[in-house]
Amino acid sequence: MPQEEPVSAIPPIPPPGEATGVTAAAAAQQPDAPAGVGNDFADMFQQGLEEVSALEQGADAVATDIATGGDSQIHDLMIATSKSEIGTELLVQTRNKALEAYHEIMQLPV
Repeated sequence: MPQEEPVSAIPPIPPPGEATGVTAAAAAQQPDAPAGVGNDFADMFQQGLEEVSALEQGADAVATDIATGGDSQIHDLMIATSKSEIGTELLVQTRNKALEAYHEIMQLPV
């Protein structure tokens, strides 16, 4: 019967920054993204609105196609409608969380 090799010990977890080789000074010098390139919450929210609108229009197009006797199937309509509903729910929840955060910030003592 072959003898199994023992499992080697797990190395200790390195301090933050060492694991990736990025120091705090180097991380501070590297910007996450160029300024003015979609970093604004309003821009992200607007993009979300446009995507949800496109999902709703897609669901409407499939519904119209089915109603007029087109090639679309009922499961295509259900999928498109579900995607639209999920997108809308996500957008509403994002708005609610943003408003919650705003109200919380406004209640902070100055």
